[in-house]
Amino acid sequence: MKKHYLLLSVFVSFIIIFSACNKYEEGPAFSLLSVTKRITGTWELKETIINDTVVDLNDMIDMMGEAELDSISDMGFDISQINITAVKVTFEKDGDGNFYFAISLSGFPFTRTEYMTWVFDEDKEDVEITIMSEIQIFEILRLSNSELWLRRIEVQDGLTTTTVMKLEKEKD
Repeated sequence: MKKHYLLLSVFVSFIIIFSACNKYEEGPAFSLLSVTKRITGTWELKETIINDTVVDLNDMIDMMGEAELDSISDMGFDISQINITAVKVTFEKDGDGNFYFAISLSGFPFTRTEYMTWVFDEDKEDVEITIMSEIQIFEILRLSNSELWLRRIEVQDGLTTTTVMKLEKEKD
């Protein structure tokens, strides 16, 4: 009988310790995989929330960059005919990666891939991503085997913008 109480005590202690040590705001509470192993892979953007409002991918056309939009306009295409069909991010184990987006322009498909680098902060609570010499730091809200939620808070001219991106890992 004492063994059962001891086992029960160890189990309850284990649950209490690991539920109190939740690294990320949205979990998971416990994982056998390291954060590097969990983040490594290709993630597809499934939902973007800006200031508590879900936005469509096509409301984020400025992700392409001003120079890209100008070159599309210069070729005689109507920017309102751009339809973003996918946004993906690949994190490689060594800190390299890619940012990929696919668009349809007047029905014609195009893709663009940009090389990126990434690194965790010391506590592995934030990830710093560098694309085209621009550094952006994201707080990790959730990092499981299949879900990655990132938050970025920007303050510009006294206006605060909070962006949350929810990504799903692609199957190998």
